[in-house]
Amino acid sequence: MNAPIMLAILGLFGFGFGSFLWKVAGANQVYGPSWMIVEGLTFAIVGVVIHLLQRHSFDLSTRMTGLAALGGILAAIAVFSMLLAFRLGGEASVIFPIARLGLVVAVIGGFVVYRELVTATKLLGLGWA
Repeated sequence: MNAPIMLAILGLFGFGFGSFLWKVAGANQVYGPSWMIVEGLTFAIVGVVIHLLQRHSFDLSTRMTGLAALGGILAAIAVFSMLLAFRLGGEASVIFPIARLGLVVAVIGGFVVYRELVTATKLLGLGWA
């Protein structure tokens, strides 16, 4: 198995268990912004530790910095929406599939911007996800 696929599988479990914790948070009536601050600070600390361990200088263009910030804003809106949905009693079996349709948005973006081919095998994989 190649490295990108193995890393994607690691991401599958990380996103999966991390997302499940949002359900746990909602079921326990946490205040979403408080959860997001702790989760975000932890995310940032892990990023800094990885950065320091790799001993690489900080290197991000102005354009990429803006896109990273936009990604953070969109992720914050998504996480807050999910936490609130669960806090309001949303069921994981309904909320997660709806939210995970975002994969389709990402695949369309890859096709439009990078001209990535969308084959029958890839569609099958997307449908399975």
